[in-house]
Amino acid sequence: MERWQDIQQVVVVGLGITGLSVVNHLRKYHPTLTIQVMDSRENPPGAEQLPQGVALHTGSFEADWLMQADLVVCNPGIALATPEVHAAMENGVSVIGDIELFAWANNKPVIAITGSNGKSTVTDLTGEMAKAAG
Repeated sequence: MERWQDIQQVVVVGLGITGLSVVNHLRKYHPTLTIQVMDSRENPPGAEQLPQGVALHTGSFEADWLMQADLVVCNPGIALATPEVHAAMENGVSVIGDIELFAWANNKPVIAITGSNGKSTVTDLTGEMAKAAG
């Protein structure tokens, strides 16, 4: 919880399934936060599912929101080199991805499997190894 001590305003960059899951997570575990969402698309998927009280900016990235945020959670499809996001980082705003956000909430060991090929096979093998280990 110390990590959240100075965080009051969070901006989620990129809506869709990932952005919506981030918003729902934040609302559930940190209900006092002010959450804003921005998406460069005019009609991003998930907009109609945003909880009441979550501001949405569409069609561009709102630089002022980013500069005033205590934390920015960027969708993996948004490059950190995006000028508005990069400027916020240069200004000292913490910018993380959804995986890091969810990792902050985890207190159990994690096995992460990434890559372009073979994830399903490695995941199956890892599950069998875990079962065999009890």
